[in-house]
Amino acid sequence: MVTCGRCNSEVSDSALCSVCRRHFDFPCAGITEAGFRKLGDRKATWRCSDCKSGASPGAPRATTASPVPNVTQLYEELQLISKKLAPLATLVEEVKTIRSDIDGLMVSVENAHSSIKDFNDTVTSLSSRLKIVEDRTNLIPVLEKKIIELDNELNQREQWLRANNVEIKGIPLKNNENLYDIAFKLADTLGITLKKEDCNFITRVPTRQPNNEKPIIISFHNRYTKEDFVAAMRKRKVLNLESLGFSGSGRVYVNDHLTVYNKSLLTKAKSIAKEKNFQYIWVKHCKIMARKSPTSPPFIVKNELDLLKIK
Repeated sequence: MVTCGRCNSEVSDSALCSVCRRHFDFPCAGITEAGFRKLGDRKATWRCSDCKSGASPGAPRATTASPVPNVTQLYEELQLISKKLAPLATLVEEVKTIRSDIDGLMVSVENAHSSIKDFNDTVTSLSSRLKIVEDRTNLIPVLEKKIIELDNELNQREQWLRANNVEIKGIPLKNNENLYDIAFKLADTLGITLKKEDCNFITRVPTRQPNNEKPIIISFHNRYTKEDFVAAMRKRKVLNLESLGFSGSGRVYVNDHLTVYNKSLLTKAKSIAKEKNFQYIWVKHCKIMARKSPTSPPFIVKNELDLLKIK
């Protein structure tokens, strides 16, 4: 185990900077695990973003966000609660069985005139067992609520890690493509200035639909650069492949890089808004925003419960 030089998390595998000799987990290193493996012998000369930019090792990066939270610790706590909750899944059936046993005993006593003392002892024992089961069953809503809270917190922290990223969809995948050239061409088309040193990393990521084109993710060093990029695309509104020198008339989309949960939440929010004649659903600073009409106050959709506000 080693300690990440940026977020101080304990990790079993990491990227080692050849200059400052610090270890970084792959999210903090700005490279995927598979991408780092593909470097081969070049792993020995790999440098972290601080050493590439000439900053002092361990110096704080230019960002307005708070330190990276310990997501691993949150995962461990969630797994521990899930293990405690697992045995409770059979408690409802056990309650039904115990109540059936009691009913059976009542019938047996009436028909066979069994010993009242034995009957009372058995009922007392079963009642005690039932009380224990019911007490544990009462823990289920509490634990479920805790899991929901942890899920929400985990999603918020994962979204924080993507706060400097943009997701570009619609650009076809080509062999030996240069993603930086695509990014610079896109920036030039949108009328903004983009330098290579503005980018932390750029890569394509897989999707859950194998036939879909892999979107391009650009991670910027500065949050303001990312926001300018997204704002320029929203001002442009429509961007076609032809504008970027690609064949075809397909559209290109540039948006905040949302987590899987937030993407699903955004899809559900848009679907409900369409049914309820709710006029505005949009994303701003990686947050899902909603507003019924131009004069109504906006609110943030953070989880499934907030979808009930769309009415």
